[in-house]
Amino acid sequence: MLQVRNLPNELHAALKERARSERMTMSDYVTKVLQRDLAKPTLEDWIARQRRSNEPRREIDVVAALDEAREEYDPDERFPHR
Repeated sequence: MLQVRNLPNELHAALKERARSERMTMSDYVTKVLQRDLAKPTLEDWIARQRRSNEPRREIDVVAALDEAREEYDPDERFPHR
C-alpha cells in the first residue's frame, strides 16, 4: 500500500485525467508509471555502465549534422500558405 501526502491538486487532477484517458483506475495508472520509471536505469547506473563498456565510442560532428539538417529543411513546407 502506498499513500502519498501533500500531492498538489494540479498533479492529482492530471493523474486522474490521464488514468481516465487510459481507461484505468488511478491506482493502476500510478503503478504503471512507477514500474516504467523503475525499469530504467538511474543516470548514475547508465554512466557507470557506459564507462565499463568496451564498445568503441563514435565521434559525432554536431556542426556537420546541423548543417545537413538545415539543408533538408524547407521553411516553405512548414507554412505553405504564406
